[in-house]
Amino acid sequence: MIEARKALVVMAIEKTLLEIGRPTYHEVLAKLKKDYNCYLSDCYENPEYLSNVLKELYGQSRLAIIASIKKYLDELSAQEDIANFIIKISE
Repeated sequence: MIEARKALVVMAIEKTLLEIGRPTYHEVLAKLKKDYNCYLSDCYENPEYLSNVLKELYGQSRLAIIASIKKYLDELSAQEDIANFIIKISE
């Protein structure tokens, strides 16, 4: 079940970034790889990586990205792991 929720989190991140544009998606992936040697799938266990990358790349604009990710995960936000993920990327 956790693997399914992890996949949904990764999908929510990918969908949000791709809606903004492929350059944004690739920029975030590259920065995750460069700074943390990780991929989007690692952000489920380490949401602070995604939070830091979004903060560095987009500053206050990241709040719109986070809001979109939250929207995709809204139905699952009662799950403790998803709720914790949302809290950590919002910091």
